[in-house]
Amino acid sequence: MGDFNSIRYPVERFGICQRDSRNNNIKEFNGWIDDLEVVEAPWLGRKFTWFRPNRASRSKLDRFLLSPEWLGKWPASTKITLPRNFSDHC
Repeated sequence: MGDFNSIRYPVERFGICQRDSRNNNIKEFNGWIDDLEVVEAPWLGRKFTWFRPNRASRSKLDRFLLSPEWLGKWPASTKITLPRNFSDHC
């Protein structure tokens, strides 16, 4: 799990920061995930995990990547995005 500062799909970024949504970066990040042979945990809650205080920009940057073995043992695993408090991430 972590803050990857990358998006997997253009819809995961909104606002001013969309300039970094180049297809090469997206392809590279998705390729890296494929190479690791992991999958993203199903997502519940907020659509974006990072946003500027004025909400002019927001992105889905935080992810839980799971192995097939993990999902075999805990198939109902999900990620729930909690409210933002002291950080600029949820």
